[in-house]
Amino acid sequence: MFPRSVAEDRGTTVRSSRCVLLSVVAVATLVATGCSITPSVEGSARPSPAPLPTLRDYEAQRVEWTPCREQREAECAEIRVPVDYARPEAAALTMPLVRLRATNPAQRIGVLTTNPGGPGESGYEDVLSALNPDDTGLRKFRIRYDLVGFDPRGVGRTAPVRCLGDRAMDEYLATDFTPVDDAGRRLVAEAHRRYATACLRNTGSLLGFVGTEFVVRDMDIMRSALGEAKLNFFGFSYGTRLGQLYAEQFPGRVGRMVLDSVDDPSLTPDRWNSLDASDAPVPGAISARDRLVHSILEACARREDCPLGDDPDAAMRRLIDLIDRVDAEPIPASDGRRVGSNLALLGIFMATYDERYWPRFERAFADALRGDGTGLAELADFYVGREDGRYSSSDPAFWAVECMNDDPAAWRSKPEDAILRDLALEAEWAAVRSPLFGVNRVFSTPLCLFWPVRPTQKSAGVDAAGAPPILLLNNSGDLATTVEDAENVAATLADAVLVVSEHDGHIAFDNGSACVDAIVIAYLYDGTLPPDGTRCTD
Repeated sequence: MFPRSVAEDRGTTVRSSRCVLLSVVAVATLVATGCSITPSVEGSARPSPAPLPTLRDYEAQRVEWTPCREQREAECAEIRVPVDYARPEAAALTMPLVRLRATNPAQRIGVLTTNPGGPGESGYEDVLSALNPDDTGLRKFRIRYDLVGFDPRGVGRTAPVRCLGDRAMDEYLATDFTPVDDAGRRLVAEAHRRYATACLRNTGSLLGFVGTEFVVRDMDIMRSALGEAKLNFFGFSYGTRLGQLYAEQFPGRVGRMVLDSVDDPSLTPDRWNSLDASDAPVPGAISARDRLVHSILEACARREDCPLGDDPDAAMRRLIDLIDRVDAEPIPASDGRRVGSNLALLGIFMATYDERYWPRFERAFADALRGDGTGLAELADFYVGREDGRYSSSDPAFWAVECMNDDPAAWRSKPEDAILRDLALEAEWAAVRSPLFGVNRVFSTPLCLFWPVRPTQKSAGVDAAGAPPILLLNNSGDLATTVEDAENVAATLADAVLVVSEHDGHIAFDNGSACVDAIVIAYLYDGTLPPDGTRCTD
């Protein structure tokens, strides 16, 4: 459904009822009327920091590190960033930072910062994960880099976007996104509209200031506050879009940049309203998503202990039949939820992200055939950021950022009846091309068509002329960020080297390829790049 990382699962409100905004309002208006933007951290109130007079004052900040309360080996700090870069004096946000110092300071290269994807995942938590002795990802680079993590605005600790409450979010995900008539399609539209309206109601005007272009500016203020002349950056999935746009806007400030699982910024949110380019309606072809699920079932069938039998074709038919059955009559999960087709498909799609989820999916599928939806619901929870019945800010942040990345002139230009007619037509061929995911994918993903805030940046590719070479990585079988997307980005960037790993799933680094890992380490430590077009087959 979404191009997210599968790293770790990780509101802005207005102070008085007079300031609750039913439409997007400029920050200047908030200030003029005495209202202010009040970020919250994990749901608790936090005062807004005082804005600085000019952009130069924000850039002149210097980070003051102190030991973190939650982890004394880490150091914590905060910087201020303007809500609106056109009016930096109007309002500010607090952006917490976390640092792990290089363990070999004599050979220290500098600072390495990261974004694990989403949009909606926490770079702060990603860096803290490097304290785990079992972590083999970022921990590799702590020898010669200070690791610095941050949450982009709208995420986690940095003024998280708030939309539906936990119970309402459960109800939204229980929506039947496989409608068969006009009444069902209207219910889908109403579900999307409730979600979008709740985002504006619970986040306020900040909802119009969480686009990628604002995060990129925040990253440069962070670079300056850290005292770094260059930004060394490792971005995953959505983080690769951040890296590209940073290199486009600040080419002379780019250090060593690795972008893994490449998100193409020329694509608009409309791509989530349809199947991907590889799913074009070719007679007899089956979508890449359905093919990968079939491959998972084939891998299971080759094992004697496969709980789904030795016939992958029969297992695939049972899976499609299961989705039809739970669509009509949801099955129970152990926590009291009823698992219908949407929650089940989210769980199945989660398994396509990483081979390590395959055994869990096999067990969940076998349990669902016996009427127990617990396993599929738990897989879906990983995907949407739900833990112990509570949702993180990852799903709201995903949509809040994605929906800002579109043509402002085309916003809300099509009436709802026309939108639903178009979706119905698209669903007809999607059902043929993708019997498993097709119809659900068409109707579960057009939230941006109902978004209450005008987009702020038109989708476009970037060339980042003047930036040093950028290392791109992508798995050949990645369905979230496809190798075709990566090739398009590599061709668009002025100076980039693309390495393709012959693996399925999302994220290439630290995911089973010694070839990929060696290339990344050589580049980040020594600046050594492989030949463009390198393919890793291990």
